[in-house]
Amino acid sequence: MSVGTSLEPGLRGASGDPRPLRVTSPAPVDVWEQVLASALNALPSQTPTWLRCVCLVEGYEDVSRLYETADGRRLVLPLVRRPGLGPILATDFGLPVGWGPGGLVCDGGELHPEDVRMVVTDLGRRHVLSTLVRPDPATAATWEAAVPASVLREERMTQTLPLDGGFDEVWRKRFRSDTRNRIRRAERAGVLVKCDDTGDLVRVFQQLYRESVDRWARRDRLPLPLARRLAARREPPRKLSTVAAMLGSRCRVYVAYHEGRPVAAIVVLLGARTAMYWRGAMLEKLAGPVYANYLLHKTAIADAVAAGCTSYNMGDSARVSSLELFKSRFGAVSQDYASYRIERLPITPLVQRARGGVRRILALRQVRE
Repeated sequence: MSVGTSLEPGLRGASGDPRPLRVTSPAPVDVWEQVLASALNALPSQTPTWLRCVCLVEGYEDVSRLYETADGRRLVLPLVRRPGLGPILATDFGLPVGWGPGGLVCDGGELHPEDVRMVVTDLGRRHVLSTLVRPDPATAATWEAAVPASVLREERMTQTLPLDGGFDEVWRKRFRSDTRNRIRRAERAGVLVKCDDTGDLVRVFQQLYRESVDRWARRDRLPLPLARRLAARREPPRKLSTVAAMLGSRCRVYVAYHEGRPVAAIVVLLGARTAMYWRGAMLEKLAGPVYANYLLHKTAIADAVAAGCTSYNMGDSARVSSLELFKSRFGAVSQDYASYRIERLPITPLVQRARGGVRRILALRQVRE
């Protein structure tokens, strides 16, 4: 990650917010770390180390932005871009698919609507084709109040388990009774959970993930070679190994064993006060009957409490899905939020209309044939 270059100072925020700005890109790592030191609820995916992982694995370049306001506040926006494309053809991601939320992290951790307005105005003025920002869901209300209605939105839903009160409080009052029963049944069935933060269990997770891909291919009736190629592009093997090496003790791999065989695994990332469930894989026919995933998450949640975390982010889910139901059984609270696509020209609506036209033409051809 290179030292930041200061851009033209004297930029101004949106109408009604005349504070001058100083913008530096990429954001200097030392300043970013200082901001994080006072933003204790920041997600693990909002750190410079995480952005380095994205760049190393996916080949992006760091175009993060540090905003310094006239009143001395500092805000950092994680952003990456494919190298080789001029800004006019570039799409900036904060963050790319599969890498969790980005969004603004700021001094003190308290984001204000005027901060969002200021940053969205700056992003809209740049000579960049498109900028996609997926903010921390915990700041959803602030973003929605400040982002203009003209900005494109993709509606999302995440689920987060509050950990305040300690694990006994979480166990008794937030886990549903059927969840506690399933955890006890997993323990009686002899399911054992191992936790590792040295990278030793990465290969075990990757093998379970490969077997999960085969199961998903059969479920979705995809040719197996195609499903494997798509999975390898979306989740290359180096992805988890890089994250485990870069984050060290902040990346924990949990593996559930039954009768000596690994049957399920999850990856949990730790921030100062926020734990984030990032990835999972299982052998459904072996893990399901012994409720291995319930014991995995119970173990990770207890560890997150012990590490001083006050929330356990369980990631996005589709409404009225089995995944949403599973997470809700632990007491995870649903939170609607949106990702935002900021464009100087309406590229995305034009692409969407073109795709819709192609689908209609293909449908007509099928009818005529």
